[in-house]
Amino acid sequence: MIVLAMASGTGVSPALAYCSEPSAPYCATSYGSFNEQYEFESCKQEMESYQSEVEDFLSCNNREAQDAIDTAKRANDNAISEYDNAVQSFNSRARQ
Repeated sequence: MIVLAMASGTGVSPALAYCSEPSAPYCATSYGSFNEQYEFESCKQEMESYQSEVEDFLSCNNREAQDAIDTAKRANDNAISEYDNAVQSFNSRARQ
């Protein structure tokens, strides 16, 4: 399950996603063999759903990781820009 919430505000605020790691179906970890074909087919469908949920989780998690990297890069670029401006300002004052 992926729950999305929009961040509000006037600044640049990307959507915040919460990635929920799925749990393996109980039937996959139960002991013993399947007693009936129906039980096998039912568990197989649960496993296919689980596979899809894991793929969705991985995609969501990777998007969150990339968003965090992008946010950190913007913060780094901003800090470098502010530093460069301060150095230029200092050097201008020192030449007066």
